[in-house]
Amino acid sequence: MLTNILYVFLALVMLGVIVTVHEFGHYLVGRLCSIGIVEFSVGFGPKLFGWKRKDIQYSLRLIPLGGYCAFVGEDEQNDDPRAMNNQPVWKRFLTVLAGPAMNFVLAFVACAVMLDLFMVADRYPVVTEVTEGLPAAEAGLLPGDVVKRVDETEISYDTQGVNDLIQAIRAVEPGSPVQLTVERDGKALSLNMVTQAVEADGGVAHGMIGAAFSKYRTYTPLEAIRYSGVYMVTTTQSMLDSLRKLFFHGEGVEQITGTVGIIAVVSQYARDGFYEVLWLIFIISLNLGIMNLLPLPALDGGRLVFLIVEAIRRKPVPPEKEGMVHGIGLVLVFGLFLLLTFHDVARLIAGGVKGLIG
Repeated sequence: MLTNILYVFLALVMLGVIVTVHEFGHYLVGRLCSIGIVEFSVGFGPKLFGWKRKDIQYSLRLIPLGGYCAFVGEDEQNDDPRAMNNQPVWKRFLTVLAGPAMNFVLAFVACAVMLDLFMVADRYPVVTEVTEGLPAAEAGLLPGDVVKRVDETEISYDTQGVNDLIQAIRAVEPGSPVQLTVERDGKALSLNMVTQAVEADGGVAHGMIGAAFSKYRTYTPLEAIRYSGVYMVTTTQSMLDSLRKLFFHGEGVEQITGTVGIIAVVSQYARDGFYEVLWLIFIISLNLGIMNLLPLPALDGGRLVFLIVEAIRRKPVPPEKEGMVHGIGLVLVFGLFLLLTFHDVARLIAGGVKGLIG
């Protein structure tokens, strides 16, 4: 019981750190742009303790699920020359953008540390496993073979090549022939096989051959920095694709998880060690940065839209009206929070953490 409480507390702290880093981005750039700050808080709810320095209130609050940075004149008219509404558009734009940017920085650092300290599974079009009795084994495919081509599709030697390889095989009608051109001991070989049908989610059948492509390796510090950028780009593309499918097709709506679900999943995975903690920080921080850039009220992306409109019109939107729009958005976000919380609790009661992660 005590162990469970400790891991839940770790999950709360982790989420708090990720959101606080986001708010620190706003704070740091706001200070550099000489924008007045009322309060920088770590956590929400009742104040545990705090101090004041250079007219800024610093607070530590009871609920460790993030924090906030309150600027002078953020959503109202204020004659103070340091007020947010009296600053040039570019200063406000950079200050708002700095929050998501810091999440991207945190995700990059977590990924680089993860790649440098741990062995990580890389994906290349190199055969690492062949299942006996399936088409690949029967055609003579061997571990160590490098796949160069699937029919007429060229396969590059990287993660994208593996994705192209899998997609090319799945595109073949189950039970139809497919030709793999592989490199073995410096020689090119053509192997013919017939794909075997396998059911995916939703009962849709696609072809498979019975081979796996991955290998474990460690990264030098310079490689970790380089490949962290690659991981961020590919993961961001995947997240944006999931958002597109969610918004336009409703795909994955049943898998949406709120704060309670995230805490439960994080507390479960954190038991597996520091690698999982870094991976979760990477995924959650990157996701928070992307979500905050969506052009929706109450989010940083929504504020950036107002600033772009102001730059085009050369006339600001009245702060009261903008504040009203963000206020409505905040109510909707809070409503969504309550809905997801109810959904998470129901799934936890029904199936525990496994009910949240499928």
